[in-house]
Amino acid sequence: MKSSPLNIVALGTALTAALIVLFVICLVSALAFPDLPAAQGWTAWLALFSVSPVTSPRIWVDGIGFSLVFGWVTAVIMGFVYNYMISR
Repeated sequence: MKSSPLNIVALGTALTAALIVLFVICLVSALAFPDLPAAQGWTAWLALFSVSPVTSPRIWVDGIGFSLVFGWVTAVIMGFVYNYMISR
């Protein structure tokens, strides 16, 4: 049975949307509940995208921008590798 190739644009859009939604959820949670023990985990996730303080407006720009970049880089790499592997 032959597999169909992966649509890289669809994968990039899906990964980017997922990363942006996760980033926003973590940032809003870290801002709303800073004293919860889980807030340390949320802050660690946010540190993957920005070195700005959690209360800074700059973290929104960095987080959404890097979510776009990371989503598309991951999609291109995964898409090309997957499509290459199924064509063999």
